[in-house]
Amino acid sequence: MRVGGDGALRGVAVGLLGLLFCVAGDAFSALGAEDQFPFAPGALGAVFGGLFLAGYAVVKIGLSVRSRGGSAAEEIQRVRASAGSVRWPIGCLAVSGVFYLPLLVGATQRIGSFATVIAIAFCGPLGVAVWGTLRKARYVAVLWPVLAGVGLWVMSLQEESRIDWLGYAFAAVAAVCFAVNVSAVEKLEDRGAETIGLALAGLLTIPGAACWLVVGGLDWFQPRVLMLAMLTGLCTACVAPVLEARSIGYLGKEKFGVLSSGEPIMSLPIGLLLLGETPGWFVATGVLIIVVAIVANTTDLDEPLLRWLGRRDLGRLRGSRRLAKAAVPADGAARTADSQSLEVAAALWPLAQGGNTKAAALLTGVLTPVAERAGLTKR
Repeated sequence: MRVGGDGALRGVAVGLLGLLFCVAGDAFSALGAEDQFPFAPGALGAVFGGLFLAGYAVVKIGLSVRSRGGSAAEEIQRVRASAGSVRWPIGCLAVSGVFYLPLLVGATQRIGSFATVIAIAFCGPLGVAVWGTLRKARYVAVLWPVLAGVGLWVMSLQEESRIDWLGYAFAAVAAVCFAVNVSAVEKLEDRGAETIGLALAGLLTIPGAACWLVVGGLDWFQPRVLMLAMLTGLCTACVAPVLEARSIGYLGKEKFGVLSSGEPIMSLPIGLLLLGETPGWFVATGVLIIVVAIVANTTDLDEPLLRWLGRRDLGRLRGSRRLAKAAVPADGAARTADSQSLEVAAALWPLAQGGNTKAAALLTGVLTPVAERAGLTKR
């Protein structure tokens, strides 16, 4: 269920907190990726994240049994029933989890610019937002995800990146995975199965993520890399999905898709503290654009904008009708219309002929007699 007012504010707050954890995990993964097989840190993070999500689900089930006073068997049966209704979203989450983190880290290593990779990867949730608003016939609202995408692109101009088409392909696949993730999590939220769904998807991710490690050899097996991967799994693959799922429950996937573009904003303090990155003018401009897009999208600014445009068009129509009435002479003077009336008709006639709306059709009907006498049209 989508809620407005305070619920929307809670959704934004929870979503931004989830993005902060996601950025922190990505930074830990980037630190662990130095001089390692490109996919190993992300794959290790996915493995640890699956284990953490499973532990989170067990704790939630235990707390539910304690609060309801029932038996563990009854609670497990209820959880199994809810999981059975969302098998397809769970499978989609598992597949996207296998590829998202490894490809994101691999793309960053090949392109050499994390901002560029993020700008590409976050086209996924922004695409979900565009598709959702189009399906709801909110055509003006499409402006907000597009504006957020422009902000991401402007931020990416701050860093120099290498032209690596394979790296771009990795980032594009990561974008598809992110889009699938957002859509699947919304299904879990709608059916009240987000906890068990995320846990099962995390466990199903582990075998696939382990394949990345086997292919890359065992050079990654070092205490430092394992510790950073554990932090990545805790932040990016466990805490962030739980918080983002709650945010999607409040906002819906369309609004969350635009909100997710704020991840680079949350990355500024993380990048400064952990990676030593200093923001510049491109980053500041991109941040401003993204903030405008998020605020406009969250507050449904397109709706008052449409109402304002509707009132303005209605005022124009009423003014045109008054002018048209003044342009039509009285019965006694129908054959000797004065030059002023003909000038008014000549000014309004192109406006009436240039539109295909009901207002244009009405204006055409009113002006036709005068326009014929003025020689603007043929009988």
